[in-house]
Amino acid sequence: MLKAILLIFLSYSVAANADYPTSFSNAKTKAEKEVYFDQHSTFYCGCDFVFDDKLDFDNDGDTKESLVNPEKCGYKPRIPISSSGKPNARASRIEWEHVMPAQLIGGHLDEWQNPEHYAACKKSNGTFLSGRECAYKVNEAFRKAHDDMNNLVPAVGELNGDRSNFQYANIARESRAYGACDFEVDFQTDTAEPADSVKGNVARIYLHMMQTHDANLDTNTLSLMLVWDRLDPVDKFECLINDRIQNSQGTGNQFVSNRCN
Repeated sequence: MLKAILLIFLSYSVAANADYPTSFSNAKTKAEKEVYFDQHSTFYCGCDFVFDDKLDFDNDGDTKESLVNPEKCGYKPRIPISSSGKPNARASRIEWEHVMPAQLIGGHLDEWQNPEHYAACKKSNGTFLSGRECAYKVNEAFRKAHDDMNNLVPAVGELNGDRSNFQYANIARESRAYGACDFEVDFQTDTAEPADSVKGNVARIYLHMMQTHDANLDTNTLSLMLVWDRLDPVDKFECLINDRIQNSQGTGNQFVSNRCN
């Protein structure tokens, strides 16, 4: 019933995808070079970052790493020091976040659930690829969904790790575990809540993944996404990113395109 509501928003069409990413690595490279090359602000927290620390701002000798500048956004790591006693590297680097987790896209697939059933997923040492790796290797539809740049955003690595494959939700009595960054993770309920300013972005990505890649959303999640879509309308930045993704991979997000001038 709710899925049918989506048809009110737009009619479905498939764009040419001659330049579609050929791998996840290629998708990340294209996202950096062709989409976010001059948009250096993290998706969830609005932190400044650089893709390549050519000036070696952190004086670690690595001039090719991505580097987050937490000063303007007030980001503070939830875990500042790793178990090895060193600064948490994921708190200062950019990672490409799947807004809709890969598990939600393909976790139900037999290739994911039973990789041992697929000869192509057997490694030379006799063990098998992980479920995700197997699904990516042998299931073309999952691979295409996994590499869709509409579902990739630059995020602080620590947030990407903490959010994991948790579902989005409205979290009551939210705390600020990441300083001034308005992002919450509830490890007891395996849920996460982004800032109101990007809830619409999240929702339109979910709706896109549902329509384009047949991602299966439960009724509660779909209802929440429809609410978030209304709460946070499409803005100029979202239109710009969508335009660039459309030009780069051949397919944009129609839930965005239809609302841009």
